[in-house]
Amino acid sequence: MSQGGIKPHASLLPDTTRADLERAWRDRESEAALLSAGGYHAMAVSLRVYALEIQLKWHVCLHLDLEYLPRACKTHDLGDLVIFTGRSRELDDPKNGNLRSNWDILAAFSKMRLNEIRYQSSASFDAAKLAELSDALDDPANGVLAWLSRRP
Repeated sequence: MSQGGIKPHASLLPDTTRADLERAWRDRESEAALLSAGGYHAMAVSLRVYALEIQLKWHVCLHLDLEYLPRACKTHDLGDLVIFTGRSRELDDPKNGNLRSNWDILAAFSKMRLNEIRYQSSASFDAAKLAELSDALDDPANGVLAWLSRRP
């Protein structure tokens, strides 16, 4: 229930609040840091991509000024989610080519590899690929997380 006991609109998810999403993506980032510190780099970067998905959902709520996530955003597709954030045109702008490259790396990983990871040993992960994913997330100038943080 929302404030005042009013149920959210049927097109919104009553069990997924903007505050919950913010706590969840921050928690996933903290958990990933602990995993990485323990040497579990593959799982850490995977968890960070999940955190990115949750953070995009949080940005959707911010952009649309909603307390609950829209049902249309109950997806794991980063490409679909970024549209609802109001920021997809920034990704398509040719002057943001490096950002777009980083986005594409993460979106492809999320779509093609993320679910496979749970069935693979850590030894099967290439250190260069893990570094590429981390850079795509963290590069201060063109990393996807830096981009998202510049305009909440």
